[in-house]
Amino acid sequence: MRLFDSHCHLHWEEDAHPVDQTLARARDAGVDRVVCVGIDCPTSARAREIAALHPGVLASAGIHPNDLPADAAHAQRELARLGRLLDEGGWAAVGETGLDLYWDRVPLEVQRQGFSFQLGEAARRRLPLIIHCRQAGAETLQLLQDHGADVAGVMHCYSDSAERVSAFLDLGLHISFAGNLSYKQSGDLREAARRVPLDRLLVETDAPFLAPQPRRGKRNEPAFVRFTLDTLAEVRGMDPAEVAELTWANAAALFGGGLD
Repeated sequence: MRLFDSHCHLHWEEDAHPVDQTLARARDAGVDRVVCVGIDCPTSARAREIAALHPGVLASAGIHPNDLPADAAHAQRELARLGRLLDEGGWAAVGETGLDLYWDRVPLEVQRQGFSFQLGEAARRRLPLIIHCRQAGAETLQLLQDHGADVAGVMHCYSDSAERVSAFLDLGLHISFAGNLSYKQSGDLREAARRVPLDRLLVETDAPFLAPQPRRGKRNEPAFVRFTLDTLAEVRGMDPAEVAELTWANAAALFGGGLD
């Protein structure tokens, strides 16, 4: 069984958690593809370095909504810096970007500025967009609808309502589920997972965050994506091996990178 972790942050505290060891454990668990996702310009550059050093790793460049400067002018300078980084190539996706109303350290208008810029960059470069959405479902959906075209990309770590998932699917997006799908209180999230067409499903860890239920409270890592996949298979009434293969194929088609 081959597994594809469609979203992780291998660069997070890597001095204490060496990337080569993390990836070795992932391979032992059957995870042979991961997308390492940047949250600002330095971590994006590091994601690309990791991808160049480790087969099976793809890199994404973006600025997370909580990592934008709060000042609009300063944010614009960082976005221009991101654009230059994207110009250098070596990317499988743009992001993560999006909107986050759980935290309030970056004004919503600045977040919209960052999201719109990265949405445009992804469209212009024909790269998928990795979208973060936390307690901002209506606002995220409106911005995407205002874009006025299908969006190639993924709602990462989906945590919005089962009712709204159809609207994101109508935009052409994939939906990715993380460890919170396995939590006991996640009934509405499981209902959302039942509504996603099989050709739009992805799984991820969002490592080192959101460890799935059997590892909850510990540092998450790509090796643990199997626990989320098993929950997804249970929710869909399918064999885990079948879900592993279809989510692998979906991620490979979305992120490309010469994967077979």
